[in-house]
Amino acid sequence: MDIKKRDFLLAGAAIGVGVAATAALAQPRPVNSGKQPSLVDRNYKPRRLNKCIELWEDGQPIYYTGAGVGPGVDPYEQGKRMCKTWADAINYEMEHGCFDLKELREFMRGIKDGGGTASGHKFPTVFVCPPIIGLDEAYARANTWVLEQILCTGVMGIHICHARDPRAIETYMHMGCRYPFLDTPGLTGKVRMQGLRGNSASYAANIWGVSGGTYQHIADLWPLNPRGELIFGVKIEDTYADKTMAMTLAIPGMAMAEWGPGDHNLWLNGYNGVTDGGLSGHPVVRDAQGKVVEDISALPNMEAVRQQVLAACKKNNVKFLNAADAEPGHNNIVQQIKDGAMMISGNEATAIQGREHSKRKMPV
Repeated sequence: MDIKKRDFLLAGAAIGVGVAATAALAQPRPVNSGKQPSLVDRNYKPRRLNKCIELWEDGQPIYYTGAGVGPGVDPYEQGKRMCKTWADAINYEMEHGCFDLKELREFMRGIKDGGGTASGHKFPTVFVCPPIIGLDEAYARANTWVLEQILCTGVMGIHICHARDPRAIETYMHMGCRYPFLDTPGLTGKVRMQGLRGNSASYAANIWGVSGGTYQHIADLWPLNPRGELIFGVKIEDTYADKTMAMTLAIPGMAMAEWGPGDHNLWLNGYNGVTDGGLSGHPVVRDAQGKVVEDISALPNMEAVRQQVLAACKKNNVKFLNAADAEPGHNNIVQQIKDGAMMISGNEATAIQGREHSKRKMPV
């Protein structure tokens, strides 16, 4: 059975890079055509380690893809390969993928040894969707160790699923992702919780190419700390998270958020949303005129949620994540950028079109 391209992309947005795409991402594929925006600055010099933060500071959207790891894939060699990706960021998916920290370390070692990006950065930004969720504060306090272990591999971001409880998210952000340094007036904002990350992160520091002391001071949340090189995001992807979204996205240090159409569809509509003629027992989705719906994100209740999350992101200066494609329609990349999307899941053709529209100068 064929799967529609748009269904594939939207399924990807639902879980960061997409459990539906896991098998495809694990297959060898060209990582970069070398196509540059017409206004590219060939003499570009990076200002910071995290490529995504640098682009956001310049008002540019970023584009991400999957890590391409999976059964039969050497994580170190794949890391070396993905260092040259067309994407600005890589989502190393561990929500549904295997929670294997040794493989993640090897992937990051490969990323470091990959020879750097065309923009002059040491590697693309790598962020992880861990298997822990934003259930409640007690659950989060019991699982901050997961985030410390992940960050100690040298990744630059965390993306938490099912962000239901603002206190849980605050615990993950300010305790699980930060060192216990006192707040610096004029640099970091005042927060209620003190970080729990312990002294020594030599592996991560080596991946970043800095000393241990330097790593500890810059491995902080942006934009809470303007010098920070870590990004933290959440998925507002169920009806419980919808109710607390305003408080969650207002937490200091929040960098990005998405609305998770795949999961939201399960909560709102109760089916998988991919039309298949009912062959697997799933209902075909039809609109009021009886026409088959091939794009679940266009359903009225789904669009309403997307707009609510987008509005909350704009209010709190949080970067909105959404799937996009290069085809005409409401998911077209140009329309998504005009709407306010700043973190985009798609393919290289989508990124090429988007970078041209936004007049990007940073090389790919």
